[in-house]
Amino acid sequence: MIKKVAIGAVVVVLLLSVVSFFLVRAVFARDNVRRALAAQISSAIGQPVSIESISAGIYPRVTIKLGGVTIGQPVRIQARTLRLGTDLRALLSRRIAHATVHLDGARVELPLPPLGSTTQSTPQAESSGWPVEIVSIDEIVLNGVEVVSGGRTLKGNVEAVPHAAGVTLRTIELSAEDTRFSGTGEIKNLAGPVGDIAIQADTLNFSRLLEFLTAFSRDFGAPGPSRAAPATPAPATDLTLTLSAARATMGSLALEKLNGSARVTAEGVALDPVEFGVFGGGYKGTMNVTAAATPTFRLNAALSGIDVAALTAFAGSPGAISGRMAGQIQLAGQGADVSQVMNGTRGTARVDIRDGVVKRLGLVKTIVIATSMRADAKMPAAGGSSDEPFSQLGATLAIANGTARTNDLQFQSPDVLLRAAGSLRLDGSAIDLKGDVQLSDALSRQAGRDLVRYTQEQGRVTVPATITGSVQAPAVHVDMANLLRRAMQNKVNDELQKALGKKFRGLFKR
Repeated sequence: MIKKVAIGAVVVVLLLSVVSFFLVRAVFARDNVRRALAAQISSAIGQPVSIESISAGIYPRVTIKLGGVTIGQPVRIQARTLRLGTDLRALLSRRIAHATVHLDGARVELPLPPLGSTTQSTPQAESSGWPVEIVSIDEIVLNGVEVVSGGRTLKGNVEAVPHAAGVTLRTIELSAEDTRFSGTGEIKNLAGPVGDIAIQADTLNFSRLLEFLTAFSRDFGAPGPSRAAPATPAPATDLTLTLSAARATMGSLALEKLNGSARVTAEGVALDPVEFGVFGGGYKGTMNVTAAATPTFRLNAALSGIDVAALTAFAGSPGAISGRMAGQIQLAGQGADVSQVMNGTRGTARVDIRDGVVKRLGLVKTIVIATSMRADAKMPAAGGSSDEPFSQLGATLAIANGTARTNDLQFQSPDVLLRAAGSLRLDGSAIDLKGDVQLSDALSRQAGRDLVRYTQEQGRVTVPATITGSVQAPAVHVDMANLLRRAMQNKVNDELQKALGKKFRGLFKR
């Protein structure tokens, strides 16, 4: 008996399923329903909507399957299939409530057209005559979505809950080449868009993300040639992204522990604050990137603990200098490649490097040999090395046209103190510095006795010198003509003072 009841129940379920299937198809899989759904979606977002095909099913819910969905003119949003799920009550009421929307194979191309409901309301008679009416949507799921901006494509999955003019981004999982990140967010108004998104990543291609965001800020909602401006202006783009990545790359530059807040507006992308590890040290401050045909940028940050050897090797001058650098930079510029950036950067910087070595400088060796007044003079303590260790190297720099200029460069070591002014090409190809070098007490004693007497300051030999050449091959020159001219003048002054002293002593004796 129980077996017969079970079999009967299965038969009833199967019959109900078959009946429901054909009823669902009869109610929903019709061209007038396809046209009605396209019209309602178009009215809701204020853009043309086209649907190529429609079908229906009952598993796992009553589902209307739309094929070849396109939005916008020209088309900016398209989906291979759109599945609209609802419950069985829709069969009787013809009203789709608390629906779920699944888009498979969706593609979104930026700039998007202005989104938002049209200002003309649909007449009640027309809406009441629709064969099916969309009342509410509880969930939107995008599977395998592609978001294209500025030649960059992000791919992944997004789950969103729509509300009023915006959506809650419940989950975001997107990737692009060597970048993969996840996140959540709240978009208050899709038309801007206006909202906040938090992004976390193990590895993030920071430069490509900035390119994507700057293109997004420039293009989102921009009126195209065939698009009429909406009657009600859309709110301005104002999107805040909280970024967190264990590792990041900026071009070929490796960054560590990147954290920051990026505000995306129509003017560009402003990272304030942003911090990351670089060259064994840290960058902490702000970074602005402006959306333009040629990207522009502004940097204002404190640098700390930078490995100068790693920095100069990255810049193309390996083995030129070592030490740890701290400083403050305020720079602005533009350019699409390294050469343009170097030539287009302007601003100021204060840098201080400690406990390093300038390779092949030969400062001490050159000065001691020049001031010894002996052609065979040698540097026994230095062992013939031209590498120059220092305890401190600092300068305030004015940067423009690919050149850094300074009036207060100071190089300090146990042997010498150099104070100089001049310029340095940012690519290290040319140095032009001029100043005074003061020898230590020990090295001053190796100089000629008269030279010490007539060139000393505070008991130490002080000589004029220039540094030219390049970062890889610096050249130190002592201005001997200037040195001897000053020594002769000092000697004349000294002899004159002696003569006057004798004369006054003679007068007093009388």
